[in-house]
Amino acid sequence: MNNVAVRPVERVSTCKICSAQAPLYGVTDFHKSCEEARGRYLPLTGVAIYYHRCGDCGLVFTHAFDDWSKAEYVQHIYNDDYVLIDPEYIDTRPTGNAAFILDFIKKGKDLKCLDYGGGNGKLAGLLREGGLDAQSWDPMDAPETPLPSESFDFISAFEVLEHTPEPVATARQALGRLGPRGVLMFSTLTIDHVPPRGMDNWYIAPRNGHITLYTRRALDTLFEREGYRVHHFNDGLHMALKTTPDWMS
Repeated sequence: MNNVAVRPVERVSTCKICSAQAPLYGVTDFHKSCEEARGRYLPLTGVAIYYHRCGDCGLVFTHAFDDWSKAEYVQHIYNDDYVLIDPEYIDTRPTGNAAFILDFIKKGKDLKCLDYGGGNGKLAGLLREGGLDAQSWDPMDAPETPLPSESFDFISAFEVLEHTPEPVATARQALGRLGPRGVLMFSTLTIDHVPPRGMDNWYIAPRNGHITLYTRRALDTLFEREGYRVHHFNDGLHMALKTTPDWMS
């Protein structure tokens, strides 16, 4: 980790979503992970990761990974040790998400589904077992595969948006694969009420690759600029759509 170039830190940056001023918010060690919420701590690396927070939409983000290559992400974040700081991503999370999706779209017939940022492909595999036409795509796939070119009726993106250093480009890419009445269901934890020691929030976790954290307003702003509205089921589950498809009515 120490051999990776670190960008100069600005006192005031520009929000990656709404372009408002985003003052420096705080700093943490690269090894801060989500497992700290369970009392499990990694040894400190001594590599400081600075985050900014937008004064308008509330987006919390870092520039530390803006210039990283895919190889650097694979080496330092999405490596063999990733399971230690996100043990649920291999089986528990995709199994639960598959059950939820199969119930949610049970009124739909012949829906084409894409799991965007699908990791190991487990979720899409379970959806196929459930009778759906489902594909998976992940930018960290090795070897790299292109994003499917066809359009989809239902796209899932679970625990994806917090991992991107480019929220606008990522949202636009996922939405670009939706059909005219398609919906994008995604999960990311919104942090709308920031405590005095906000950097202590367990979800701000650079070792997990959590480098862009949202408020509901930030998500609304992000998708409104692409012509979509967001329905927030709760703090962690959301859906972007233009119109309500027949199978949801």
